[in-house]
Amino acid sequence: MEKALGTSFHNQLITQFVSQRHKLGMSQMDLDEKIGVARGLVSKWEVGIRKPSGYLFCVWAEALGCEMWLKDKS
Repeated sequence: MEKALGTSFHNQLITQFVSQRHKLGMSQMDLDEKIGVARGLVSKWEVGIRKPSGYLFCVWAEALGCEMWLKDKS
């Protein structure tokens, strides 16, 4: 099954979000609550079943205390 955001994108970025959540000792449900989304939605984002909107993607990063940066593919 193809991930909602694409396998390459998922492997490069979403895995970093998951690692940061673990580093902070947060459960997926804790993060659902902190972001203010439906229960179980972070889980669906993390496994690639659903994709967050651009806004929620930024809120997700902020809730984990992270910033996102663009870099050239080179």
